[in-house]
Amino acid sequence: MTQKRVAIAGSSGSIGTQTIEVVLAEPHNYRVTALAVGSS
Repeated sequence: MTQKRVAIAGSSGSIGTQTIEVVLAEPHNYRVTALAVGSS
């Protein structure tokens, strides 16, 4: 199976953290190609 490339914007927020958890749980399926963090 080919890895899906994922870009995560807002990685410190709720949805971003959950997305990272999914990627870490299934590293053979996903590859993070971009990660962005900001502050408000």
